[in-house]
Amino acid sequence: MDLSDSIAVVTGAGSGLGAALARRLAAAGARVSVADIVLDHARAVAEEIDTAAGESGRAVAMAFDAGDESSITDLARQVEYELGPCRVLCANVGVQQFGKIEDLSRADWEWVFGVNVHGTIATTRAFLPQLRQQSSKANIVITTSTSALYPCSHMAAYVSSKYALLGFAETLRLELAEEGIGVTALLPGPMATTHLQSSAAAKPEDTKGQPVFSPDTIRAVAAGASGEMLDADSAARNVLEDLEQNRAYSITHDVNTEPIEARFKEIREAFILSRR
Repeated sequence: MDLSDSIAVVTGAGSGLGAALARRLAAAGARVSVADIVLDHARAVAEEIDTAAGESGRAVAMAFDAGDESSITDLARQVEYELGPCRVLCANVGVQQFGKIEDLSRADWEWVFGVNVHGTIATTRAFLPQLRQQSSKANIVITTSTSALYPCSHMAAYVSSKYALLGFAETLRLELAEEGIGVTALLPGPMATTHLQSSAAAKPEDTKGQPVFSPDTIRAVAAGASGEMLDADSAARNVLEDLEQNRAYSITHDVNTEPIEARFKEIREAFILSRR
């Protein structure tokens, strides 16, 4: 995918999958807005990209908080002013919250949905005018999760938010198809990142009654986990090809598909039974 003279924006790019996406986009020729709630982390990734490219300004660190609407609109303005209109948007921010449903407060749910769902929707809306300015095909990546395809115990808030994002991405793809803007749902499998730690750091003080994770919740989630644990750079290896081919779904790596197949089997059977 040749992104020479193109502008790409990656949110949550200060670490993990976001940083890996930023590196891939820069290697394809794009100038990248490395946006993150922790600006120092974004600066470190941007510096790494510039060093690898041997070119200052290949990546620019920018502050971004997906839970703050004004921060989202500020990022869109800053990108257009400093770099130019965005051609590839990776709405990649997400926070995690472990815990049984009965233990999660309304504040826990509102925080997870506020960042993961409402933050992603607001980010997409803020950058749509820039994406529509492109003479060549533009792309949007919505990071959801393979956990949007099957339920996971002790992850109700996170999984529910990722189900919502998958529906958002699929609907957005339908609505933007005639405009030549591709929309790809990125579904990462299990990855070795600092996602839990960054989520705990980002959680507002007034919602910290329930910790993001504990040894007990980690054990419960791990017991139901499926698939190989992959590093973020390997997980991002096929994303640009999927964008170039305008694929609806980009899955980072193979996971145990048995629970997914079982879910769809039960759905098919329910439709068959409905014909009685």
